[in-house]
Amino acid sequence: MDRGRKALPTLNKHTDTRYYQKCQEIHRQKLHTIKSSIDNSEPHRPLHLRKNLKKEQLKEERYAEIERENRILLEKMSHIMQSETLDNKNQSLAYSHSLNKEQRKRELQKITAENQAILRRIQMREPTYDHLQWAEEAKQNDKYALNIREYPEDRERRLGSSELRTSSAYSSGGAGGYY
Repeated sequence: MDRGRKALPTLNKHTDTRYYQKCQEIHRQKLHTIKSSIDNSEPHRPLHLRKNLKKEQLKEERYAEIERENRILLEKMSHIMQSETLDNKNQSLAYSHSLNKEQRKRELQKITAENQAILRRIQMREPTYDHLQWAEEAKQNDKYALNIREYPEDRERRLGSSELRTSSAYSSGGAGGYY
């Protein structure tokens, strides 16, 4: 078992601690000032490899071409601004109405007539569901419900319908089953 530096006997613990701290501080300083034995610097590259002269030449040519095009456009714009403007409106091409207005109107009238015919057919059709029969069936279902109730009808009238629902749910054990 290794107990480290405390395994050695000392005469004075205080001086031993100070000495140990001083040695650690010297060690840290040496670690900060140490120089590496491996050269990690970038290797020397020749000048012709560092500067890509062909790329710079192409870039300069492109900039010169852009400048030339900009100058030509500027000259054209200044010429347009100095010359008198022309009235480009051609009165013969200005139509006052649509060319197929009549055809669209006939199409709209045809669609309206078809819609009216469909509406008449729907209104003349007899319904497939009989609302009177539904009312009779609802009354019959109410009679069946009265016959199978837990409480008679007069108790339902005295209590509110919400009170009856909550009391019947608690009295029958929630969902009507036994525990």
